[in-house]
Amino acid sequence: MRLEINAATPMLAAAGVLIVGCSLLASVPHAAAQSFAGMGMVDFEAARDSFFQSADHDGDFALSSEEQLNALGSGNADLFECDDVDGDGQCSYQEFLDSGMTVFDQFDVNRDGRLTADELQ
Repeated sequence: MRLEINAATPMLAAAGVLIVGCSLLASVPHAAAQSFAGMGMVDFEAARDSFFQSADHDGDFALSSEEQLNALGSGNADLFECDDVDGDGQCSYQEFLDSGMTVFDQFDVNRDGRLTADELQ
């Protein structure tokens, strides 16, 4: 059996490696922040959204105190802070989103619009 390699074979192999590499980095936010010199607001909001969705066990688009406490045990609590603006004892999805800008600004010490691994520690 003879294996033929045409001009497209190296490009297909490179594309496959790139896809696998990006998938691995996407699954490890801290490594991605180090590799790409920081996490922008879009990535930060995506991480917070993912946190909210996984913490909202009853699916009511609000985090009770119990849901927040259970979820915060699994990560950096400061990144997932939420201000209960209306004082109802729950963090609504909108309150969580609104709190994100404040949290991002607190961590972005050098004000470059990106969170580096050093800023996240």
